[in-house]
Amino acid sequence: MRPLALFGLAAIALTTTARAVAAEWDPGEGAKLKLSADGKASIRFLTWHQVWLRHGELNPGSIVREQERDTATDIGIRRSRFLIHARPTADLTIVLHFGINNQSTVGGGFGAGTDGPKKPQLFVHDAYGEQRVLGQALYLGAGLHYWNGISRMSSASTVTFLGIDSPIVHWPTIDKTDQFARMIGVYAKGELGRAHYRVALNQPFVTESKPAERRADFASDTRTFAVQGYAKIDLFDKESHALPYFAGTYLGKKRVLSLGVGWFYHPRGAVWLEDGARVHGAVLLRGLDAFLDLPMDRGRQALTAYASLLHYDLGPNYLRSVGIMNPSTGLATDGRTSINGAGNAAPILGTGTIVYAQAGWLLPGTLGDAGRLQPYVAFTLARFDALDDRVTIPEAGVNWLIVGHHAKLTLHARSRPVFFAQPDGRPRAEGRKGEVIVQGQFFF
Repeated sequence: MRPLALFGLAAIALTTTARAVAAEWDPGEGAKLKLSADGKASIRFLTWHQVWLRHGELNPGSIVREQERDTATDIGIRRSRFLIHARPTADLTIVLHFGINNQSTVGGGFGAGTDGPKKPQLFVHDAYGEQRVLGQALYLGAGLHYWNGISRMSSASTVTFLGIDSPIVHWPTIDKTDQFARMIGVYAKGELGRAHYRVALNQPFVTESKPAERRADFASDTRTFAVQGYAKIDLFDKESHALPYFAGTYLGKKRVLSLGVGWFYHPRGAVWLEDGARVHGAVLLRGLDAFLDLPMDRGRQALTAYASLLHYDLGPNYLRSVGIMNPSTGLATDGRTSINGAGNAAPILGTGTIVYAQAGWLLPGTLGDAGRLQPYVAFTLARFDALDDRVTIPEAGVNWLIVGHHAKLTLHARSRPVFFAQPDGRPRAEGRKGEVIVQGQFFF
């Protein structure tokens, strides 16, 4: 059965469930317990699950279940999370966030052999405490945290995406020197009028390093700390910054226009070889972005748009391919394979310049009790030093918002280029591969 047919069946089941749930609770309230009469002391519990069903074309030579395959259809859990947000006093915040990511029937777990995909490891995403020091102007916190620099998308909320997922281009250190976009350190945040800022001093995680001649990698022998920050100004409504997560779309509930600038700096964070000798250099990541969420027609429809310009210096010719919840487990040893790697991977992180943009329209009217539709488009354009051609990734989809972000279905399509090594220069793009994803999201 193809994804579109399964999309229809899933929609019927999710709509029926959502109607029953919506009749019993207000999803905007969440699970919140007041610990004091005035509500200043409280504890809130949140949980969400995102399930993917996909069909896609695979990169050349991809192995799936011990066979070389050109296409694959699979199902998996993109995210399953639980978050505790506690406020013992009006000035103290404690956050614990844990869960799993990317469990499919071929990967995502731990161990070896046939049991590898099973019983995935539950791990901590956020574990930090925060104290208000000076009104709204200064909060200080410490722990494993998500108060990131570079861009708005680098601290994206995973339950309010406009598109189906966060573009990994905004997480250049993902699972290398960070733990799923988090680092351990101290941070400061605050608001000055309509401006918001966040800065952090972190110790990056040690990581495997394989530098080559004039080809950088993250340094495994560096003991320096990294500093990162992001600042923005809200020109219309002010956004909440009680938690680090930036909304992807407010579905017309806020009128927001924000402009931001961010950075990440890690001295001696990159390493490469020059005539066989190890050379260290700084990792310097910079970003500019803008976000718009504009209700129209008295809130009956809304425009959401986001654009970012990123300039990354991770050392000479650094390049990394990423395949989300990769359906392939390896590459064939015979035949021609691409530099993309196995499965659905594409070169999307590297030293160079990246432009990312997305836009969506919350359509007027409703589908009766079945919610609303929000089509969207997205585009990534990257020029990496290590490649001869640009990386272009167009994407499009539609959100079926049955109970807002709390119960929604997303149909998404993406096209990616496939790069091959050349005997006379840098790798070039030769053809493209596509995939279609259906996601069911449940959030409370």
